[in-house]
Amino acid sequence: MRVLLVEDNAGDAELVRVACDEADAGAFALEHCETLADALARVRSAPAPDVVLLDLTLPDASRFEGLRRLTEAAPELPVVVLTGSMDRALGAAAIQAGAQDYLVKGDDGMALLPRALRYAIDRHDQAARARLLASERAARAAAEAARERMAVLAAASTAVSHSLEDRHALSSLVSCVVPRFADWCAIRTTGAEATTPEWISAHRDAAAASAVSARLEAMAAAPEEPCGPAAVAATGRAELREDVSSGSAPSPWRTALEELGAQSCMVIPVRLTDEVLGVVVFAASGRRFGPDDLVVAEEIGRRAGVAVANCRLYREARLAVAAREEFLSVAAHELRTPVAVLQLKLQQVELKQRASVCGTCHLAVPADYAGAARQIARLGHLIEELLDMSRIVRDRVKIDREELDLAEVARDVIARLAELATRSRSEVALHCPEPIRGSWDRLALERVLGNLLSNALKFGAQKPVEIRVRSQGEQALIEIQDHGIGIGPEDVDRIFDQFERAVSSRHFGGLGLGLYITRQLVEEHGGTISVASTPGAGSTFTVRLPRTPLGSELPT
Repeated sequence: MRVLLVEDNAGDAELVRVACDEADAGAFALEHCETLADALARVRSAPAPDVVLLDLTLPDASRFEGLRRLTEAAPELPVVVLTGSMDRALGAAAIQAGAQDYLVKGDDGMALLPRALRYAIDRHDQAARARLLASERAARAAAEAARERMAVLAAASTAVSHSLEDRHALSSLVSCVVPRFADWCAIRTTGAEATTPEWISAHRDAAAASAVSARLEAMAAAPEEPCGPAAVAATGRAELREDVSSGSAPSPWRTALEELGAQSCMVIPVRLTDEVLGVVVFAASGRRFGPDDLVVAEEIGRRAGVAVANCRLYREARLAVAAREEFLSVAAHELRTPVAVLQLKLQQVELKQRASVCGTCHLAVPADYAGAARQIARLGHLIEELLDMSRIVRDRVKIDREELDLAEVARDVIARLAELATRSRSEVALHCPEPIRGSWDRLALERVLGNLLSNALKFGAQKPVEIRVRSQGEQALIEIQDHGIGIGPEDVDRIFDQFERAVSSRHFGGLGLGLYITRQLVEEHGGTISVASTPGAGSTFTVRLPRTPLGSELPT
């Protein structure tokens, strides 16, 4: 046995040498160092000693400093402390500080030296094996926990991919994490599609899931506090409560958790990149959540965010398809009607020409031609709307500016729609006290005025329509006011979107594109369009146009 003695007193060192020789000649190979520095150099060299005898009082270390530095430098070496004191408390403190045993200097203590050295090595080896076994058990437990966490994440990913209906996907999600990851779980998302969002819950006891949802829903009426679902939804920062009942002041959220039997809790944002789409709550009654569980929960929150986003995209796609189908249906109906009337009119002309002997053909044919011309004009208007729409969708709208008088353009549009005004039994009045000059695209302005005036005549309920054109600083204002059926408050914000209408397509024709095209043309000029309306009292559309392009001078 290689024994390293660290002792600065020659007499005490001799006692140790004699004790080793008397025990069993040749059984112990003793090396002697007088300072801690020499001892540290020796334990780092080969072959390493089997055990160290360490005096607590050395020239370069006192009391437990030498023991501490030696165990840090060579934790694999057992250490027996030598002390001149009979104080057992000192020996116990040395063992607690890392020594395997202690001996009191003197003849009585030296008699126990061989046995103490062997026991120290045995105890050190047993402790090392115990630590290794504990480390292996901890590693196995950590590996098993990691496998279980990965299994939970895989199950969550599978659950949210089963359906593109968000409620079904989220129900599957909370069900798959209970009870393998949490005793109960609840999730709630927010968004335009959910005006009254509800908690979706799962519980180890299926009958208690509704109680979880009801209690969390009641929290919405509680005052805001810096913790719980409302705080996480507002800040986007996850919240971990390893022990619900300790370390926090009483609060409505803590009270709710205690009522639901939660001993540990996590509140996680349902996140898509930087956007928070909702929150998910995990609660446990028989164990504590830790930082590793928080990482898993945040990953589940991200998967839920992706699932919610996919469901919303799917819903938007379905709505877009439905809008497209409605548009195609309306377009087919609108285009079929003038074509059928046109065909009928032309057939009537042909029949009357064949029967011209009656002497009345010269009176009937012009009227038939006029009717056919109206239908052709209507068909042309619909085709122009479709062409304008295709240009806007392809971002191919081109503005050709020229110096114009807005009042003159308005008069031309009124004249062109005079026949429509006559059929609508609505009088059109233009109020423009002076020329309003600016740099605009004539065809675009004619489309804007024509669409707005056509709408006013269509929905004006046979009442007068007023057009006011005036200047306001560097802008030109166009106001078209009717006194007809008006627009409901719920429809005002959407009538400028494509394929949208505030009335039924069965009672009023059109493709639902006029106002959308109008807004696009106005915005291409750098202007704005708005509407003020009262149901039953009419509507006023206001267009504001810069009189000159940005960075240009006003025409003289």
